[in-house]
Amino acid sequence: MAQRPTPSPPPSLPDSSGWAFLWRPGRRRFILENKDTQFNEAWLALALLLIGAGLLLRQGFLTGAGLGLVVLVGAAWLWSYWSLAGLDYRRHFQERRAFVGERIRITLEVRNRKPLPLTWLAVRDVFPAALPVSKAPVILNQATNQAEFRTFWMPGAFQTLRREFEIQCVARGFHRFGPARLETGDGFGFFSRQVRLPQEEYLIVYPRLYPVEALGLPAHSPFGSQQVASPLFEDPLRPAGVREWQEGDSPRRVHWKATARHRRLLSRVYEPSREVQILVVLNVATLARPWHGSIPELLERAVSVAGSLAAWATERRLPVGLLANGTLPGSDRPLRLMPGRSPRQLVRILELLAAVTSFAAQPIEQLLLQEAPRLPWGTTVMVVTAVTHPELLAVLSELAQAGRPVTLFTLAERPPQVPSSGFQVYHLPHRVADGVAPARV
Repeated sequence: MAQRPTPSPPPSLPDSSGWAFLWRPGRRRFILENKDTQFNEAWLALALLLIGAGLLLRQGFLTGAGLGLVVLVGAAWLWSYWSLAGLDYRRHFQERRAFVGERIRITLEVRNRKPLPLTWLAVRDVFPAALPVSKAPVILNQATNQAEFRTFWMPGAFQTLRREFEIQCVARGFHRFGPARLETGDGFGFFSRQVRLPQEEYLIVYPRLYPVEALGLPAHSPFGSQQVASPLFEDPLRPAGVREWQEGDSPRRVHWKATARHRRLLSRVYEPSREVQILVVLNVATLARPWHGSIPELLERAVSVAGSLAAWATERRLPVGLLANGTLPGSDRPLRLMPGRSPRQLVRILELLAAVTSFAAQPIEQLLLQEAPRLPWGTTVMVVTAVTHPELLAVLSELAQAGRPVTLFTLAERPPQVPSSGFQVYHLPHRVADGVAPARV
């Protein structure tokens, strides 16, 4: 497994830091959903009847019973009214990012910052259904179709309670925690109040990364440094000298200082580009017709292979990017991250792969045709797909004939029938065990 990258919080996620204070003058961060009560107006009528009968009959017991009932109802109402004051609920995560197969400790904390104790507090927190919690069940709410993690607390006056649980990261994705619903009331059960905390937090689970040996990456071209002699591959950041101006030279190539010094037009000469850029292209479709559905296990394998290729390129300090026809939750645009050598480039790629869904915005061959003209010349295109079809092979053959270095990693059950097309194909069957090296076609 690759070394854990440095965390980089995605800018699109909401900020969920800080205490979720349920009550503070001028600052309310909760939503009061309802006020439930077991109290009925008949209780007041009974209290007035007892007080009146006691006064008329001069029976102190009846009068005291009526006054006691009034005091009891009033105390229960005040207890319920102030039950939410100074009540805090928060989640503490050991890590906000993890790889598939790891375990993350989560601590739930309830703090009662008032002298009034709470005899009962029921918390229903929305947890991801895909991540089981050890020693505690995650219950599916049939009414909301959301998985809930329910806990029961009894915080005393000025008391803080904590409980630790362990989350098993068995599924890739952006997993949402929250909102939480808190319900409490008086100790007599007359009144209850329920509130919803809108704060949400996320746990990012990266895909599983395979060792580079299991991917069978070649040590020669197109991976690694190359010496390119064609002027099409000249690097404008590496000037090598000057030459006589030739018809067709761009004005940007003219070396004006040397031209003024020698009194004739001179053009710059650049060194050939020696740096290889990697673009990992992921096809999220697992069937020949995407509208027929998706195979989750096959998709996870393809995502893991794509992440492993990106990690391999990052370890060798090569600019790497990601292109996928999958989408993020709530979006209909394909993923696009151009090659770069930023220290956080791998983190961005893994976060995109963690959130990618099985919905294909467009066929992968169309996406390749659209993005190929925008890529820097000499970029190595590494296509990872679970299904190969003639349209995709035809596009890859065109790119290879146009001078684009292309490598295909296919997870199909059978190796594709590839003619002499000028690009490499590595077959990694999806039914073999993890860690088996692919066969080169």
